[in-house]
Amino acid sequence: MKQKVSKVEKLVEAIIEIEEEKTYSLVEELLNDGYDPKQIIELLRKGVEAIGTKFENKEYFLTELVMAGEMFQNSVKILEPFLKKEQGEKVPSGVVVVGTVKGDVHDIGKNIFVTLLQSAGFEVYDIGVDISPEVFVQWVKEKNADVVGYSGLLTIALEAMKKTTEALKKAGLRDQVKIIIGGMPVDEMWMKEAGADAYTDNAFEGVKIIKNLLKVN
Repeated sequence: MKQKVSKVEKLVEAIIEIEEEKTYSLVEELLNDGYDPKQIIELLRKGVEAIGTKFENKEYFLTELVMAGEMFQNSVKILEPFLKKEQGEKVPSGVVVVGTVKGDVHDIGKNIFVTLLQSAGFEVYDIGVDISPEVFVQWVKEKNADVVGYSGLLTIALEAMKKTTEALKKAGLRDQVKIIIGGMPVDEMWMKEAGADAYTDNAFEGVKIIKNLLKVN
């Protein structure tokens, strides 16, 4: 006898199979069934993570990766009103400025990271792609940021990250802000070269790192 597949399993499967409308419909159904929005985000994360693995194994291509990122963001938009209601008038956990550095325009990982940070209660400013060191400095200063995130997927991004940290030092802001770098090529060497405090190639892990950096539960 065939075992009945739950809505929870169906949602993860729908994401992995890039079934857009089915994904959004199941997100709404689970909400109506009383599921916690954060639980639903965790299911979405599992699906996107599985797609990332398929991409690494060359079973999926960049198109699927882009679509997965869009599906994740659109699903979180459905959840946003419920997440905000849950958070109520809570004080933000911290202020984070995030952008893709000069010379790079990749933003899938950055967009997922921003969405996850927002759902975790942070005040987040996504300043876009191909961002110069001067613009990073301006936003960090104006928003009195606790953390700044540099995103980059190309190897040329490392030089831009270094220059951005140098610009923060010149502006006298480096000691006031934690720096995290993210993207597929980043590692400990990149972190040291860029003068950052942390690195990750996983948006979900990045949220945990920022919580640790700011000592937020």
